[in-house]
Amino acid sequence: MQTTVTKKQWLTVLGTVALLTACGGGSSSYSADAGLVKGTDLPLAVEQSTKGVIDFAKSQLTATSETTEPLLIGDAKLAVDDMAEPSDV
Repeated sequence: MQTTVTKKQWLTVLGTVALLTACGGGSSSYSADAGLVKGTDLPLAVEQSTKGVIDFAKSQLTATSETTEPLLIGDAKLAVDDMAEPSDV
């Protein structure tokens, strides 16, 4: 009898772990997408200020390699400022 209870408990634990693994936690994908322009891989900052565009471009230059996937730009509208001084990227 004790062996049956232990097996049931073990199967319950394994089933719970399997269900939690299958759902992926849920909250991490929402928080990752919350700071992106809808339908793109770009952060919201690129539509809000030219500094956001420059900072994002600089981060991509340092993080990009020949094996990374291309970014989805979609219909993002990058911020522009005709009065700002040119910036080195």
